[in-house]
Amino acid sequence: MRTNLLIFVFLATTLIAKAQERSDVLTRQRSLQKLRNYEESKAGNMFDVIHYELNLSINPAVDYVSGTVTTIFQMTEESETISFDLRGNMIIDSIKFNNQGVPHTFLNHIISVTLPSALETGEMGSISISYHGVPQSSGFGAWEQTTHNGAPVIWTLSEPYGAYTWWPCKQTLVDKADSVDIIVNTTAGNRVASNGLLISTNTTENGVTYHWKHRHPIATYLIAIAVTNYVELLSNVPVEGQAPIQIVDYAYPESSSQWQANQANVVNAMTAFNNLFIMYPYANEKYGHAEFGWGGGMEHQTMSFMYNLGEMLVVHELAHQWFGDYITCGSWADIWLNEGFATYCEGLYLEYQYGASQFKNWRQGEISDVTSLPGGSVYCYDTTSVSSIFSGRLSYAKGGMVLHMLRRQIGDEVFFQGIRNYLADPNLANGFARTPDLKAHFETAADTTLSEYFNAWVYQQGYPSFNISWQSGSETSWVRMSQTPSVGSTFFKMKVPVRFSRSGQDTIVWFHHVNNNQVFSANIGFQATQVSFDPNYEIISRYNTVTQGQIVGVEPEITTSLNIFPNPSANGTFFIESTKVIDNIRVYDVAGKMVVGERINAWKSDIIVPKGIHIVRVWLKNGNNETRKIVVL
Repeated sequence: MRTNLLIFVFLATTLIAKAQERSDVLTRQRSLQKLRNYEESKAGNMFDVIHYELNLSINPAVDYVSGTVTTIFQMTEESETISFDLRGNMIIDSIKFNNQGVPHTFLNHIISVTLPSALETGEMGSISISYHGVPQSSGFGAWEQTTHNGAPVIWTLSEPYGAYTWWPCKQTLVDKADSVDIIVNTTAGNRVASNGLLISTNTTENGVTYHWKHRHPIATYLIAIAVTNYVELLSNVPVEGQAPIQIVDYAYPESSSQWQANQANVVNAMTAFNNLFIMYPYANEKYGHAEFGWGGGMEHQTMSFMYNLGEMLVVHELAHQWFGDYITCGSWADIWLNEGFATYCEGLYLEYQYGASQFKNWRQGEISDVTSLPGGSVYCYDTTSVSSIFSGRLSYAKGGMVLHMLRRQIGDEVFFQGIRNYLADPNLANGFARTPDLKAHFETAADTTLSEYFNAWVYQQGYPSFNISWQSGSETSWVRMSQTPSVGSTFFKMKVPVRFSRSGQDTIVWFHHVNNNQVFSANIGFQATQVSFDPNYEIISRYNTVTQGQIVGVEPEITTSLNIFPNPSANGTFFIESTKVIDNIRVYDVAGKMVVGERINAWKSDIIVPKGIHIVRVWLKNGNNETRKIVVL
């Protein structure tokens, strides 16, 4: 322990010196992030975290933690006190400011430290809090001590409000630490999984000490540890023109063979996202997974904690490294910027890896989930409810489909450029974002306003049901369109797809729906016999109706278009379609002899004719009849 303390004194001195040398540009950038802030720590926001060091002792067989957490900070306002968040059941052993003991109070889960004298804005220092106790886990398992296959394990999952239950911190969506060191001493035979790079493993008479170092900005809730008898599995993701990205997985011994077999999922997903977005933000350190006992996954920065390495779980948690870790939602109200993106990345991965059919099936499932209930918004208005924040139907599925629908509104090139610009924004990268930040980048890329779209689909509730009536002529089709919201009175102004088809031909036309009873026309080049709304599941909607009928204001065509194909025919089989019901069909050879005669009373029919040149006469229910020449080769 003495050695670790000496190392930290040197580290703290170095980091403080480097931080004081940071440019005015970086200081202004941080100030902008502070102004955009969003979810204040209960302890306040009088300082900016530069660095955390967690130096802990953990035995996975014992539900207990002890150690010292040191915070290097820079004041953002003048104060003679500084405060941290920590669950009130924990016991504080001592607190030091710049290595000297200072008094404190500990009330209502807030540690208030009295400094020897007031620190001015911009001044720096370090606070070391030594503590111990049994963490009281929150609903999502901020701290869990259990077993797997008889072996003890401790793991953390601090999202959204659980970090303060196991270590003294600034629990906030305001401020990211610029870097973190995580040093954990544990009993022999165990490994410690955490963020960043493993820079040392030291065995002493007290057990084994793992030192993880992460040199990227990180939100408080993304700092994590897991301790058990892990098996280490290594692989890498090739990257053209640069060093491969190291993959470090920690699996339970009983799961290690299955995990190793599934590491290809990580390679495929990382390759897809590197190509679709920007390079993995932490490529100079690692990406990895640690097995834990929660039924899902958690995107801890550079090392997601996972129930297994199933393909779509891997895809979802990896996507968070861009959307949630590199850029973090600036309020839990905007959790869809994390979860909606990660969910949509599942669909993008299916499209990238397996093609359009798999992607279509994914969209169908997401729409079914979203529309299983009528209400609910993507934006989370109740951030006191963990279940509201992490609503699978709204924050995940609806958030993901809102992104997909936006892609269809503005086009692929603009959509992906907007995402890349969002990730490259220096005011957001390694920091926090809210919905208007994302909206602004899409608007810039599309060179248009998207206020109506975001207001309807992000901030308002529900979804539309469409009522379509249609009428088709020989080449032009007309559509009258109305919509009814599932709740409230929101009108969802947007482009929507309608498919026109007949045997052997179909086309999809996107109509921009801006008001009810709107009539559209489209020159599709043929006479449609069938119309369907959103056949490829591009739009969140349900209970849609499509009916054929005369549209008020559109005059019917006087002549009926009759279509006979193929003509000529190689095998003697012809197909006949009409926009009016066919009453009777007769076919004559060139000598005037009838070779086919039948009454069918249908919209379409097929006939078989012998080889040669023939005349077809078709009687229609409206009293008209039409004649065509057909040839059988």
